[in-house]
Amino acid sequence: KHRWHKKILKCNDPLVFSVGWRRFQSVPVYSTEDPGGRSRYLKYTPEHMHCYATFYGHQVPPNTGVLAVQRLSGNLSGFRI
Repeated sequence: KHRWHKKILKCNDPLVFSVGWRRFQSVPVYSTEDPGGRSRYLKYTPEHMHCYATFYGHQVPPNTGVLAVQRLSGNLSGFRI
């Protein structure tokens, strides 16, 4: 849960990613790292913690901006990805 996005994200729900100049749809898998160093699968994003989102996408250089949205609806005037 993010302060700008009030809903909790569910694992394996498709998201539209805008990475650099590329835009594609992918299915993220959320995980967290336990004290033993292993990645643990999360069904939902935690409410007051951080987590990792792993997804397949294009290879991009470091420091490239990443934006993920749930749906592309046309009701937002003046906002374009």
